Amino acid sequence: MKGFTLIEVMVVVVIIGLLASFGGYHVFRSKLEAERRIAQAKCKEYYDMAHMWQMQGPSKALPGSLDDMSAPIRPGERDFLRPDADPWGNAYVLEGDGGDVRVRSFGEDRQEGTDDDLVWPEVAR
Repeated sequence: MKGFTLIEVMVVVVIIGLLASFGGYHVFRSKLEAERRIAQAKCKEYYDMAHMWQMQGPSKALPGSLDDMSAPIRPGERDFLRPDADPWGNAYVLEGDGGDVRVRSFGEDRQEGTDDDLVWPEVAR
């Protein structure tokens, strides 16, 4: 008699299931880490753009929000910036703190002030 026994087939199915669950976990974790890195890079990009806007603008003042940077600096020019949403669909927030600005993403939970918030420049917690 040729073929596989039921026990042999079950062992192979269990092994395949374990490999799939282990691999799926790492793929999911890698996706979350990639989203966080993308959001952090965008925060830095918008921070740098705010300083470029300040240098090119006639008032030499930092913008109050990303919407301020959406309009052309001078009449007849193209829009300075078209902000994107973060990987979770939220708008990035630019906030001034007197002499500088910070760019923030509220992260996956979309709640302000939680551990998954991303800020540039980074602040000590």
